Amino acid sequence: MFSNEDIAPFNAMQITKTPNETSTTTTIRVMQPTLCGKVTASAAPAGFTNRVNPVFAGFYPGSGDFKFGSLSGGAQTPVQGIGYWNFRPTGLTIQSDVETFCYVLTADGVRKLSAGLFNDTFGDAPDASITTSVVALPSFSNSYYTYYVDVRIPAEFSGMKYRVRDGFDSSVFVTGSARYCPAQPIGGTQCDLSSMIYDSIDLPLVVPPGGVAQRYVVQRQLANGVQMPADTDAAVTYAALYLADGAEAVLGNNVSAGRGVLSDMSPVIITQANMVPNMAEGTGATNLSFVIADDSTEAGHALLNAAVAIDFNGNLVPATNVGCSQLETPLPGEAVRRTCRFDIPAFDPDFATDTNPSTPGTYAPGVHASVLITATDSRGQESTRSVPFHVVASENDAPSFRLTALAVEDPDKVPTLVCSLAGEGFSDQCLGDIVNFMTDLKGGPERAYDENATQWTFFAGVGSDNKLNCTGTSPSIFATQIPGGLQSPKVLVSGTSVTLDYVLNGTQTGTADCTIFLGDGNYPASHSYNQTVRQFRIRVTP
Repeated sequence: MFSNEDIAPFNAMQITKTPNETSTTTTIRVMQPTLCGKVTASAAPAGFTNRVNPVFAGFYPGSGDFKFGSLSGGAQTPVQGIGYWNFRPTGLTIQSDVETFCYVLTADGVRKLSAGLFNDTFGDAPDASITTSVVALPSFSNSYYTYYVDVRIPAEFSGMKYRVRDGFDSSVFVTGSARYCPAQPIGGTQCDLSSMIYDSIDLPLVVPPGGVAQRYVVQRQLANGVQMPADTDAAVTYAALYLADGAEAVLGNNVSAGRGVLSDMSPVIITQANMVPNMAEGTGATNLSFVIADDSTEAGHALLNAAVAIDFNGNLVPATNVGCSQLETPLPGEAVRRTCRFDIPAFDPDFATDTNPSTPGTYAPGVHASVLITATDSRGQESTRSVPFHVVASENDAPSFRLTALAVEDPDKVPTLVCSLAGEGFSDQCLGDIVNFMTDLKGGPERAYDENATQWTFFAGVGSDNKLNCTGTSPSIFATQIPGGLQSPKVLVSGTSVTLDYVLNGTQTGTADCTIFLGDGNYPASHSYNQTVRQFRIRVTP
């Protein structure tokens, strides 16, 4: 027995070696399931070429044992990476490769400490996990025991080696009958038969950027003349997740078990590819639908239900007229199935995700829209799904910008820069150097995300040197005896910063009304040019 169990008072370990093996395999019979794995597929380093093969009895005595990981000739493939066993009547010492781990379980599948092979500490996230969910039991019309193995690894472990292993009780299932789907996103329920792999899961992998959220669909057949154990608490499959030594603080959820009873699954959300048709700019959609299903009955509990929100490029808006009252006939494995309906409200008259109506279904860079669905079953378990959709631009909106806060509205509602000569002429308005006079220059209104992501702006209708068209009192408030003649206001552009520059004569009071023409560029050929015309005023007071 492994640690934290009584050690039997014997002084030898059974060591077996077949003629074709180049290293020693230590085969031990264990009182509790012992799930071993090596993070990589590479050979163990020098001095750690021995292998370990823990054998745990099956549910039906004398009819098989537990096969964990890939098989070779119908036998469990031993795990590399053991240096030596040093058994003494008072304890057991194990030297192992740092990438070799063993999880020791209690009889009901709860992980326990295995001395010398890994550290067991508890603390905060990040935390990886593996979950087994049984979705179909063998029956007269279905010969397969089907379950999902879901692996979740947070992005903090990006670039780290890990391994997923799966195993079964060979006294219950046929050895060599297993098949599983390659990894797919969690939420998938099946795959093409031709893509299925005929073995137990035993995969050395690397955590990609963004982490892991993957599902394996596994199927096994009952052995001839065997029924599922009447004891539904008995584990008939195990799955384990291994990360590099010391990576995780919490290891209690790195092992999961499948039993002879259907799991209480989270609700399932089923959507059609065309659930939301392409919408026109500034419009909504009505009477859209999706299906939710669950394996838990609603009797005596809350009804299966769903909430819907719309994500308009980061702006969350509740869907309208949401309802899931329409009951459907449940499919096999389901206790309840409902159709839900909802409407998408019009968000903004300028909102679109697709710039060019000639190529609908193509998002502008960094622009998105989606339906966010959260289904809740009778036991409070939740599932979520995001369904993207497209809003196609129907027009080319005029550009937009903001004027500096130094320009305050006068009684005529015109933004006005006021210079008071009595104030000794040292204000920015008197010096004629208004930094960030214009900000947030965009190819369209604030919520025209498609245009703002693809179109640029320029100053139209300006004279040489970006001089603006200004008219006002006579004589002019602007200086004249300077190089270049009359100093009409002009805009100076440096990157995204626009400065207004002018020179006052310092003695003349009065006003000047100036006009800005901001045009847009890079608009689709199916749209036409547009511009924004805005007036502002410069006033000099005594």
